[in-house]
Amino acid sequence: MSSSSSEQCDVISLPEDQVFEMLTRVSLDDLAACRQVSTRWRRLTYEPAFAPLHCRRADAVSGYLVQTVARNRYHATFVSSMHPSPPPADLVSLDFLPSPHVRVEAVSPHRGLVCCVDADADAATPRKPASSYYVCKPATRQWRALPNPRLRYRTAATAMLARPGGGGGGAADFKIVRFSVPTLRDCLRCEVFDSRGMAWRRSADIVVWPESLVEIAPAVRAHGAMHWLRWPDRLSGGAEDIFAFDVKTETWRLIGLPPEATTEKRWARKKVAAVEGKLCLVVVVDEEVEVWVLAGYRQERWEKKMTASLTRLAMEEGNSFILRDLYASDVAFFNSVYRVLW
Repeated sequence: MSSSSSEQCDVISLPEDQVFEMLTRVSLDDLAACRQVSTRWRRLTYEPAFAPLHCRRADAVSGYLVQTVARNRYHATFVSSMHPSPPPADLVSLDFLPSPHVRVEAVSPHRGLVCCVDADADAATPRKPASSYYVCKPATRQWRALPNPRLRYRTAATAMLARPGGGGGGAADFKIVRFSVPTLRDCLRCEVFDSRGMAWRRSADIVVWPESLVEIAPAVRAHGAMHWLRWPDRLSGGAEDIFAFDVKTETWRLIGLPPEATTEKRWARKKVAAVEGKLCLVVVVDEEVEVWVLAGYRQERWEKKMTASLTRLAMEEGNSFILRDLYASDVAFFNSVYRVLW
């Protein structure tokens, strides 16, 4: 049966409320496949009421792990719009790890996996190098120590991807990609960790300016790849762009930003995000925010989705809030030193 005929059959056979009810009961692994069945199914899974109900039925938690630094100590706090505020202290925590001071390097939202490093590992003596990398699942308080990559090179960016249908007994199946800055070379050093072999291996170097990735920004997954915003550099001719890395094929590309965001708003604050599976660019100028959607991923065709004013937010909350992510197509996530806001 063709995709068009199967979608027509879907529309005729089941009312929308029944399809919605059915989709809220599928597993997390099956949800991605369900979104490929038809545009109708895909739209229903992005309805505002879908995520809270699906998380409740799947016994899952959904939110943000906000990492802050105070007095040279890293702290990770879980916040969610679907749970009581503040959420229970033991809902999502990293206090079960063997190291009392860890830094979050990457998160794989699909299975709730977190890649952490011992923030005090740099103080380990050369004769006794510490095992500093961990992968954990805070919701179940499970963790595993990982072998270290080449720590002599400073980390530029890290991404983590959990694969559906892990090993027997519910074992986590994942990949970690680490980009580091080699000495005296105009490229990024790439290492890949695969849980199936429990080892790091060297991948091909990435020919981009190593200092160009925006520091601290987490990877954004969309269109099957991980994405980071890049600062202008001398290798790209002074243009801002997005670095995309496909973890499966270990290939990369650079995606240009919309001209309006690079010429007219060159010095505006920018951030990449993913909404409904599509890559987005958020541009903040003074008290106004623009949201651009990469409607054509291969063609690099950007479309402006909306422009919204932040004047009322600034008047009521001050200018301490920083836009961190697009939580949904019309909901943004902000945080300040002590508070978060949707």
